[in-house]
Amino acid sequence: MDAVVEARTWLGTPFQHQGCLKGVACDCIGLVKGVGMALGVVDYNPASAEAKMFASYSMQPDSQRMREGLATWLVPILVDDATVGDVLFMAWGREPQHVALVTDRGIIHSYSSVGKVVEHNLDAQWKRRIVAAYRYPAFLDHS
Repeated sequence: MDAVVEARTWLGTPFQHQGCLKGVACDCIGLVKGVGMALGVVDYNPASAEAKMFASYSMQPDSQRMREGLATWLVPILVDDATVGDVLFMAWGREPQHVALVTDRGIIHSYSSVGKVVEHNLDAQWKRRIVAAYRYPAFLDHS
């Protein structure tokens, strides 16, 4: 899947809140956005009013607002239908506020606790955090 190939080129990119630049800095949303933009699979224009509406968020973003932003550029799918290249929305504590890309090995995400983009297994602890799933619109016909 092209999304995973592209996401793997971001591995090791340092974590930085609101970052979205491969090899320089990104957060979890920046990774998903950056991969989608690099592949041209999301219609995202950073200068658009729509993008600016969601551009400013805290380190602990509002989960409802994050859900709205995800649904603006991605397509909600059933969690059970999520496959390689899809995006998982995950909870930290009670509220979902983190995203990761599904890979054939687990997930890739920008993880503040380790300070960079990483790939690791999607074990039971991580699976319990999944609350929703999304797909890049261009991949709807390729599932």
